[in-house]
Amino acid sequence: MKQHTVHTTLLALIAGSLLLVAVGNFATHAEADDASTLPTLGPASSLTLENEEAESVALRVDEKRISWGDKPQQRIHSIAYVHTGKALSALLQGSSYREEVEALNDELTEAQQAIAEAFEEMQEKMQGVTPDDPEYERIGQEGQQLLQQRDRFVQQANTARAMLGAEQVERAYRELVDAVNVVADRLDIDIVNRFIPTDDAFETQPSPQAFQNAMMQIRLRSLLRYPEDVDITEEVMEELGIE
Repeated sequence: MKQHTVHTTLLALIAGSLLLVAVGNFATHAEADDASTLPTLGPASSLTLENEEAESVALRVDEKRISWGDKPQQRIHSIAYVHTGKALSALLQGSSYREEVEALNDELTEAQQAIAEAFEEMQEKMQGVTPDDPEYERIGQEGQQLLQQRDRFVQQANTARAMLGAEQVERAYRELVDAVNVVADRLDIDIVNRFIPTDDAFETQPSPQAFQNAMMQIRLRSLLRYPEDVDITEEVMEELGIE
């Protein structure tokens, strides 16, 4: 917030100073020649602004950015925003991502079917077997092992799906960042933040946590008001080839 205030104050001072100079120069030129155009200000290597307490700030251009000091943080940078959730969701619906999910599901379905067939065989073995039967204990142990195998499979399947999801999300994120860099370089943008448009509906489901989820949706919306032009989501999605 402090850095933003500094930027705002500096921009206001610059605008005010340039306006005064422009008005004065324009009046002078207008008296000399009514057909003259607006004067060109500068070029000037720097502009010194001073307040009533004689505190001054020297403004200059540093690496094509307005600067008031030697540090990189003492520059005015252009800023834009991208709705990352929208872009990532569209990326993850791409054919390559869906094919990976389908391939994993086919593999897990095949393993699940094998376990189901083993349970059917076990049920056939247990038919007619009584506790007095010599095979009763051995069949019971096989049944316990099969149950443990099923539980391990469920845990492994959940882990495999979670790991694939995490890997895909990171890969999509890297694709998104690459596209943001391309667009930002093309539009001469320094900083790109992620955001959720204020007009987007809250993503909440009926549950005891509905209130907490709604509050989370508010916290995720970092901007309350912004110029529409700072949103470059569509440009980034076009660069990614998605809609």
